[in-house]
Amino acid sequence: MFAFAMRRALWAVPTLFGVSIVVFLMTTLLPDPKAPEASSADPEARLAAEERRRVRFLDLPKFFNADPSDVRHKVDACVESLSNDGPDAQVCERRLARMGGAALPYLIPRLDRLGPVGRGRVALALMPVAQRMGIPEADTEMAPDRAALFWSHFWEDRSIDFTEPAVNRSVKRLSQHGTDLREQDLKLVDTFALEQIVAAMKTTRDPEALRRLTRVASHVSGRDLVLEDGATRAQRRAIVSAWQSWWYVHGTDYVALDGPERVAASISETRYAKWVLGAATGQLGLSTRDGVPVLDKLLDRAVVTFTMAFLALLVSFAIAVPVGVVGAWRRGSVVDHALAFVMLLVYSIPTFLVAHVLDRWTGSHIVAPIAALATVSMSTMSQQQRASMIDALSQDYIRVARGKGVGMLRVAVVHALRNALLPTVTLSGLQVPALIGAAFVVEEVFGIRGMGWETLRAIEAHDAAFLVAMTLLSALATILFLVASEVAYGMLDPRVRESQTRRRRA
Repeated sequence: MFAFAMRRALWAVPTLFGVSIVVFLMTTLLPDPKAPEASSADPEARLAAEERRRVRFLDLPKFFNADPSDVRHKVDACVESLSNDGPDAQVCERRLARMGGAALPYLIPRLDRLGPVGRGRVALALMPVAQRMGIPEADTEMAPDRAALFWSHFWEDRSIDFTEPAVNRSVKRLSQHGTDLREQDLKLVDTFALEQIVAAMKTTRDPEALRRLTRVASHVSGRDLVLEDGATRAQRRAIVSAWQSWWYVHGTDYVALDGPERVAASISETRYAKWVLGAATGQLGLSTRDGVPVLDKLLDRAVVTFTMAFLALLVSFAIAVPVGVVGAWRRGSVVDHALAFVMLLVYSIPTFLVAHVLDRWTGSHIVAPIAALATVSMSTMSQQQRASMIDALSQDYIRVARGKGVGMLRVAVVHALRNALLPTVTLSGLQVPALIGAAFVVEEVFGIRGMGWETLRAIEAHDAAFLVAMTLLSALATILFLVASEVAYGMLDPRVRESQTRRRRA
């Protein structure tokens, strides 16, 4: 049975892939915030509009990126625009300032190859970076030729610091024994150290070290996201999640893609890959509604919803099986018709009305929501159980058992019911999507903060990140329940086990 379960679980992989494609295509139908035209007179407004597109990966192609962009690519474009005083010159000044130290290894060696005017423009555009580094001689009002000379001398003195081993060593020292001097050492290399700093946040357990790491990252990136003294564990997780999500979106602004990395980026630096990998690795970012990490919120809410759905499924099963058995046993009688009428009535009443009535009559926030949710699948399962039981009672082995004098109750419970349960067990797995959907209504009526309640709030706030994650989690849960129902079918039916054994031997 283990091999059977594994094979069924492996079939879930292409199913999830198909679901991810469908959900991704649905998200692409959301309104696309277009960036202003290149001639916009306000570069800050243009950059802000581009950022809104970027956090949704709308600046990337959907499935294949023929020319992945990295820090080197962005430096080349900005140097070209600044040296020729192109229409994007003002925007490029701000982009170079944002890229900061990460751009210097690819930019400063190019200064000597530019003309005097272009070299001066680029050098002046970098002066805010020097001020951010805390270099006293930095002055945005200095002459262009002096600015170029300043960067030439700076690179002669500091180029050795802009290497991966040097930065790794500095980040490790700051994480282990942080001091203000070591913080300043990292500020001198500016955004060149961001990749290692953000990576260190994931492994650092010391709150003081994490506070220093976030302080350096906030300083060099311009983001106001610093861990405060006395922060709780949840707050620390939220800060780290926010930095990881930000790096997931903006990482290519600060790193170069070479060799195999560039080949892989043709797939990974696409809208679909970012979307899928973000969901698979938990890089879902922060909820736009309340700033809580989407993954933490989803897991907390999912426990409530899936617990309710599972208990409601058990209640449905516990009621539907006896009702179906009695209906089949008393087929055509008044009892059969009465049970069918009651089940049809339960099936016909909308879930929100059942939940509202139970909420007013019982006021219970434990039994009533589960009872309301159980009505979703109870009628369907009872009718399936009745039909299966009728079929089982007409089989030859039942006639043989009755002919041997076995009591009617034993025939029904021991011989017929076990085989009649199989279709109902399989059907129970199919009820999970309906129960999750009904949970939206039940949780809203009873004020239960589960996944359904949170999803409705996300819809109101246009929180796309949570909606995408919720859809994938619901699909995964549905597949797992279906696999579990098929495994249970095999455990109850020896014919399935024998069939699987013969196939494995063959």
